[in-house]
Amino acid sequence: MHRLCTLLAIAATTACSTTDVLLPHRVELVPASDAVAEGELLDVDIVVFDPGVPEGELDHAVLEQLLEDGVFPHIRRAESVQMAMQLRGALQRSGHWGSVWVAPDTSSAGDLLVTARILESDGYIVRLAVEAVDATGREWIDEEYEIETAASAYGGATYAHLDPYQDIFHLIANDLSAARNALSAKDVEEIKTIGALRYAADLSPEAFGGYVAERRGIHSAARLPALDDPTFRRIEEIRQRERLFLEVLDEHYEELVVRADEPYTGWRSYAREESLAVRDATRSARWRAGLGAFMMLASILAGASADPTSITETMLRDTGLFVGTELLNMRAQSLQGRDLHMQVLEELSQSFDDEVKPMVIELQGVQHRLTGTAEAQYAELRSVLRKLVLSERGLSIDDAEGGNLDQAPAR
Repeated sequence: MHRLCTLLAIAATTACSTTDVLLPHRVELVPASDAVAEGELLDVDIVVFDPGVPEGELDHAVLEQLLEDGVFPHIRRAESVQMAMQLRGALQRSGHWGSVWVAPDTSSAGDLLVTARILESDGYIVRLAVEAVDATGREWIDEEYEIETAASAYGGATYAHLDPYQDIFHLIANDLSAARNALSAKDVEEIKTIGALRYAADLSPEAFGGYVAERRGIHSAARLPALDDPTFRRIEEIRQRERLFLEVLDEHYEELVVRADEPYTGWRSYAREESLAVRDATRSARWRAGLGAFMMLASILAGASADPTSITETMLRDTGLFVGTELLNMRAQSLQGRDLHMQVLEELSQSFDDEVKPMVIELQGVQHRLTGTAEAQYAELRSVLRKLVLSERGLSIDDAEGGNLDQAPAR
């Protein structure tokens, strides 16, 4: 029984809590050492991040599980734009790139395509799976990035202009810059050429489908159009028009980010504290459950061999049972505390969601309401451009889909 009390005293000292010794903004953005010639600048297309939650209205059971895991769908969907725009800003500030824009869906408008999935984001830990592939199909990066944020990243005038998650975007930007700097001028020229050919083939496969060869995911030029090819020049003009649309769309995304910045940063700051509390509560609950069960078992076993006439041994046995029961009760209270933290986070996420409302932009005299329809609007633009190319060649969508290309001018 003496050993039982000794074990209790030792175990009681093992309860742990989270100690924050992190420093904010430890990763510096690596700038271009020299000005990059305009002809060697690659344009980057960043797709709105995958929020890591199912699309559309969620089934109740699915939603409950997400909330239990600390994932709030409306927060994640807003973050998917926020984070993409933060990465765009880091790439632009680095000076290594040409145009950088955020698109609602994948496209061949740029030379480099960057996609990412949000794996975790609770104000304390952010973890992203990022992939970057150039127009030739060559993979630049396919990595998971993770950082822990310091509490001081959320407060004070010193870091007021910096995003608390800034380090992770600097890590990604630095890796992309390193991959870019490893390319030769010939590599860059090839990427830009294949990018132009693939865009032409996507928009007008009946005219340029045979210009690009693919083997094991790598694209190469099967042949090149004539320098004075009017259709190819026209498609290059249309590609610039699509890029202009994406830049205008980015203005909308920027307004959304600015509007949501204060509530989003406030939510992350509180979410950080809550997520740490959840971790402590869970860790504490497990410790108490294990110790409580051990105390109760040890007391029962000790009681079985104890002298029933010994008041001391009887008191120690009863004390062990009492302590074990109390530890299990404390575990239950810890779990209740964790659930309360999760409820607070859910309420905060609802209020944050209210701050992020749809916005309307005007493009060439036509108003576009972007809410989740940005992807649809982008698809509509691609459809319009496709019809434009066909009409200039004397074709219709029905002609192209039906394989009736007799009206196409000879090449």
